[in-house]
Amino acid sequence: MKSTKLFLILGDQLFPHKYTNKYKKDHIFFMAEDYGLCTYEKHHKQKILFFLSSMRSYADEIKKNKYELIYYKFNEKYFETDYIDKIKKIIILKKISEITSFEVENKLFEKKLTIFFKKENINWNIIQSPMFMNSRSEFKEYVDNSKKILMGNFYKITRKKFNILLDGDNNPIGGKWSFDSENRKKLPKEITIPSFPKILETKHTKDLKPLIEKFFLKHPGNVSEFWLATSRADAIKLLDFFIKEKSNLFGDFEDAVSQKNNIIFHSALSPYINNGLITPEFIIERILDFNKKNNIRLNSLEGYIRQVIGWREFMRGVYQNYSLEMESKNFFDHNRKMKNCWYEGNTGLPPLDHAIQNAATYGWSHHIERLMILSNIMNLCEIHPTIVYKWFMEMFVDSAEWVMAPNVYGMGLYSDGGIFATKPYICGSSYFLKMMDFKKGGWCNTMDGLYWRFIDKNRDFFLSNPRLSMMVRIYDKMKPERKKLILSEAEKFIIDKTFI
Repeated sequence: MKSTKLFLILGDQLFPHKYTNKYKKDHIFFMAEDYGLCTYEKHHKQKILFFLSSMRSYADEIKKNKYELIYYKFNEKYFETDYIDKIKKIIILKKISEITSFEVENKLFEKKLTIFFKKENINWNIIQSPMFMNSRSEFKEYVDNSKKILMGNFYKITRKKFNILLDGDNNPIGGKWSFDSENRKKLPKEITIPSFPKILETKHTKDLKPLIEKFFLKHPGNVSEFWLATSRADAIKLLDFFIKEKSNLFGDFEDAVSQKNNIIFHSALSPYINNGLITPEFIIERILDFNKKNNIRLNSLEGYIRQVIGWREFMRGVYQNYSLEMESKNFFDHNRKMKNCWYEGNTGLPPLDHAIQNAATYGWSHHIERLMILSNIMNLCEIHPTIVYKWFMEMFVDSAEWVMAPNVYGMGLYSDGGIFATKPYICGSSYFLKMMDFKKGGWCNTMDGLYWRFIDKNRDFFLSNPRLSMMVRIYDKMKPERKKLILSEAEKFIIDKTFI
């Protein structure tokens, strides 16, 4: 008897076969390249290329493993048909009565599917996503039992749950849970950074490049600088390269920014974890296995594991439980908009232009460029939170609602008023000069003016926080002529580069 069950695979669910193998006996699998999903935000061209090429490689994989697959390509007749209508066609054509899928991370799309399946009287079986090591219910339980949610607390729970870097007494190896204080070194001039492996383009990538340029002409970025792996084998190759060649120094320099190298000692694996080519469980197993024989420095090993099972898992939980609250708040009442220079990278502030150009060229930057350069300056310039969020969704290949909403609204802007962050992450030029390789210049006055202007405008907030109140007192003691100079530079920058 022909199967009446359908298994949906979305573009961010390209998980290893072990998670779907048991379903191939009685399910038809369905994948679709969808114009709506490519364009609901003006996604970076490299993101669209990455997702579609990865999907095609994944389709090749599962067909080789004798999965029955229906696959709609974007240059075929159903490309511009709404995704729900595509499913509807298959339901009618194949007389589908039951649908299975992994958890859908985008809450709006999940709701859309829920409404449709209910209307069509289709039973929807949802499997826990291997994109995360914790379940949604586990994070909800943590929320219900916490006065304030904090990444550090949830990270400890996760470490204990999976017995990661613990001694025999269930205490952290090395005597503390986080070695973050050791991970703030500037990149030395003489250091050699291992060359990033060259990933050969697949036939799918080559076929898709001209189509991406044609269909998504007005989207940011370009496909000529495409650098991403689009198959599981190549993603694993990049993981192994990071573990063997970079992981030992990851910790020391994870907060450093260099104009010569945008990845430095980072792994740049977020695109592959976020589309399922590699799972966090696989990464943790691989790096801990390597560590048994090679002893990665503890500040690096712990720091990397914290990114994977700490921040990443925590952000997903925050999104699932607080997204509506975060999206609706505007704590500092910022309402300005960006001019084109925020996409072109010609604002005149060297660190900002560097970070914008990195995003435009590669669609990827590490967390300090995103947090301390981009989000920080956008916040100091009073850009509206939803506009900042839109920019981040458009400019990065690893963007997704579940990760960008809490990172932008919670960490980057503090526009949610502190659901999980304890303070706004803002700085002036001194941090850039300390952690980055930008030379001191006139831009420092602008940067300092933006910083101190923000402190002054929000002085009641800063004075109410014992950890931050000293900033207002420092500002009040500043020489009047210095104040006048830097504030006039800041006002000029805001007026020139933004609008109401």
